[in-house]
Formats: sequence, structure tokens, C-alpha cells
Amino acid sequence: RVGCILGGCLTFIIGIPFSYLGAITRYYYGPDSIYAEFEADTCSAILDLPTCAMWKPDPKAFIKMLTTVPPAFLGGWGLLGIVAASMSTSDGAILALGTVFSHNLMRHVAPFSEEKLLSFARFATVPFAFIAMLIGSFYQSEHPAGATGYLLIVAFDVVLAGCIVPLFACFYVKDPSPTAGLASIVGGTLMRLILEFALPKDGFLLLPYEKDEFLDYGTPASDLYPGFFDVPDADKWDKSTCVQSRFKDYTGVDSLASPVFSLVVFAVVHLWEKSKGKPLIGGKYMTPYTKDLGDAAPDAAKA
Repeated sequence: RVGCILGGCLTFIIGIPFSYLGAITRYYYGPDSIYAEFEADTCSAILDLPTCAMWKPDPKAFIKMLTTVPPAFLGGWGLLGIVAASMSTSDGAILALGTVFSHNLMRHVAPFSEEKLLSFARFATVPFAFIAMLIGSFYQSEHPAGATGYLLIVAFDVVLAGCIVPLFACFYVKDPSPTAGLASIVGGTLMRLILEFALPKDGFLLLPYEKDEFLDYGTPASDLYPGFFDVPDADKWDKSTCVQSRFKDYTGVDSLASPVFSLVVFAVVHLWEKSKGKPLIGGKYMTPYTKDLGDAAPDAAKA
């Protein structure tokens, strides 16, 4: 109990200051800083400006802030924390892949004893580690979260879309259907992957609303004066000459819609099987089994 309280307090002490790093970075490298860069070849109808400057955020501003603004000791520890968090996430994912591959797949294809399970899991991590290194080395993306960082987000989303429904069904559904669980995993995963490429995402995290506030900067096509200048109307620019695209980013819709689709698939298959009284897909891979716990089973029976 004391350890939990101390852990929670340390989380608040460390987590709250780190949550302000984004605002601190914007202060030192934002549009009002001396490091700000702007693209002058832009226009905005809502600002009534035929030519204006669009701020270009620096994708490396956070790293620059940690290495220049705070004391070297704090900045170094901040970078070490980022590297440690990245390494713990990546090696945890690789170990999980090796364990799932050896226990859930290989063990059903070529059965082996409990003593060899750990060895198979260790050997299985080697190819997954090389695959991860190749993806991290050669994959390129202009997403604000970074190339591999965005892949990590998508990976967690795929797991959420495919596995959350059957996981809850194991505990809260009476006699859940294995076929329904498999169908919900496949359906939710495919839906998440399809929506990843089907939905438009421009990186601004704004849904396409109809108001002019949700228009991006356009390319200037007029050299006349803004409308609020005290000049003859003939010398004022026409706002319609500034062609602006509307922000359109459906990030998050795919993350929410995919588990819902997985739930619908599970419910349909589960209810269909219960109404028919037979499984939709048979075979040994769809038959539940009891895991052999070795010496633990006799001890539990004695207790």
C-alpha cells in the first residue's frame, strides 16, 4: 500500500512538470520567438490579407529546447528518459511478439514441452528484432509524430480494434463463441487498416467544419491592398482570389469506429451460432483446450 502511494506521488511529481514541456517549447520556439520561420507566399481571406506569413513549426524544436534551454544535467536526463521509454516500449513489443508466436502459433503447429517454450520464445524474438530494425531504418514519413512514432500509434490502435472486444467477452459473455472472437479480431483489425488509408489526414487534427476559421492558408493571387486599408475600392483585393483548402483530418475516427465494428461482428456471429446450435467454423483450432499447469493442478486439487 505504501509503495502504491509513493509510486502515485512520484508519478505526479515527475509527470506534471513534463506535461508542460510542450508549452515551454512553444514559448522558446513558437511563432513569437526569435527562431520562428514563416512562409511569406500565403494569403488568408478571413484575415483579409492578400499576402501574409504562415508560421512553419520546427519539427526538432523539442530536442533543441532540451539541449539549449535547461541546464545540461536536466536536459540530458530528459533525453535519456525519452530514449529509455522508447527502448522499453520497443523491446516489450518484440518480446510480446516472440511469446505470442511461440505459444499461440508454433505450439499448435508443432507441439513441444513446457521446457522448450522459453527457448522457442527467445529464438522467435531474433527475426522480429531484425524486422523492427529494418522498418526503423528505412521507413520515412512526414507525420508530426514521426515515422516510427506514428507506426507505434497505429500498432496500439490495431491491437485495441481487434482484441478489446473478445478480451471483454471472455469475462462478461456467457459461453462466448471462439469463432465470434476470431471474426471480431480479424474484422476489427482489417477495419482499422482500411480506415488508416481511406480516411483523409492532413496532420492538423481538425475535422472539416464549414466555417472560414477552418480554412488553411492559400496561395496569393493578388497584389492589391487589404480590405481594411483606406484606399479606393478599385485598389482593394478580391477575397475570392485566395483559394484555400479546408482542414480535413479524421484522426481518431478510425480508432473509435474499428472497435465498434469488431463488437458488431462478434455479436452477429455469436448470436447466429447460438440460434443455430452449431459453430460457424469448426476444426481443432476452434476447440477450447485446458492449459496443462504441471504440478500446480494436483496442488490446487488438494487445496
